[in-house]
Amino acid sequence: MGNKISSKADKQKVEVDKTVPSTHICNRCHEQFGTALDLQYHRCKGNAIISATPKSTEDTSGIKIFSGSMHVCTGDITQQQMDAIVVISTAVRLRDSVLQQAGDTIKKLYTEQAQAQPDTSFSTNNGRLPCKKIFFIPAPKLSKSADKWVFRTIVSEAIKLIVNEKTITIRSLVFPGVGCGLNGCDATFVAETLMRAVAYELEQRPNLPLSVYFVIQSRESIVFNKFEEQLKLIKSPPRPPIRHSVAPRKPPPKHIGPAFERRILEPSSNAFKQVLQTFRSSMPDKLCKEVIRIENIRNKRWYRQYLAERDDFNDRLKQNTEKRLFHGCSEKAADGIMKEFFNRGFAGAHGTSYGQGCYFSSDASYSHTYAAANAKGERRMFLARVLVGKSAKGDSSMKISPAGFDSTTDGSHIFVIYRDSQAFGEYLITYR
Repeated sequence: MGNKISSKADKQKVEVDKTVPSTHICNRCHEQFGTALDLQYHRCKGNAIISATPKSTEDTSGIKIFSGSMHVCTGDITQQQMDAIVVISTAVRLRDSVLQQAGDTIKKLYTEQAQAQPDTSFSTNNGRLPCKKIFFIPAPKLSKSADKWVFRTIVSEAIKLIVNEKTITIRSLVFPGVGCGLNGCDATFVAETLMRAVAYELEQRPNLPLSVYFVIQSRESIVFNKFEEQLKLIKSPPRPPIRHSVAPRKPPPKHIGPAFERRILEPSSNAFKQVLQTFRSSMPDKLCKEVIRIENIRNKRWYRQYLAERDDFNDRLKQNTEKRLFHGCSEKAADGIMKEFFNRGFAGAHGTSYGQGCYFSSDASYSHTYAAANAKGERRMFLARVLVGKSAKGDSSMKISPAGFDSTTDGSHIFVIYRDSQAFGEYLITYR
């Protein structure tokens, strides 16, 4: 791809004045000094600076995540020869610096777009910068006390811009150390949250060959070190100590199984009867003549992510906000959802009246309108677990849930979520 990490810390040789005794020239940077005492002071000062500087100004760390990768390095984000760089449009100092170097054309384009849709993420061309695209992502809630959803939203918005990019294929993406400058956010918290969000997005799209770089300014050695530490933790998670006095137990056979499986429920089973009763309670006979089968969807990766999200919701809200809701779709869409989860990239397929997210309903007859029949007349509908959290009245302009809320709603039976891990498609109902 010809991608190159650029650094401000590249050393430059200085022409040496031959009239100055060679004993007063620094052998590291070739700077000249009038006395040996000045040279000694310079060397002591230089050693102190080096000890507080990251070990390398190049790409020092990287891990592979399916088809993608994640890296930490130092440098200037405006000098990166990557496919796209991320700029937080509400971070005034970084934004203005990028616009100044990108040139007047990009500055004018940004101003027009930001005024038309101030809360919307968008991309522009590079202008005079060496990258190919600039992603402008607003983060109005970014502050020293910002929670992890602020940072997760930044990452998910960047990924959506990549997926929706039509002019070029994005294979490399650069993030700055978001919030670690004037906002004063804790560097460890920011590094962990951003990196885990990137890892999650790459796991969601195992076939996406995307290299993600976190470029930290060379003078921000503490921030760089925190990012590097978090990358190592993701690469090599700490293992619990082994008690040698107790022989390790093998998991019981019932826990061993494939990562993805579709199990057809027996009509006589309690699970089948419960799902059927829930489905029939809001699905009139005229819309459903026959339930052909009910499948239990077992996707371990998806379920683990959902459970982690549910635990977080329960800890934060101090109550269980999980609902069993329906989601109707075509057969092709159902096959994709079972393997790649409910994808917000298809926002609009179920309308956008209450937000541009993924739609669910407690009314099966409503979801039926989106369950397109195949050539055999068969339709598909999920009965999903959905974390609605705190829900606000939605409208068509919303791309994320409002501040302080986790979903949007019509105030009756429709709920819209904006994070893929907020829902798990537990059962798939095939009917006609």
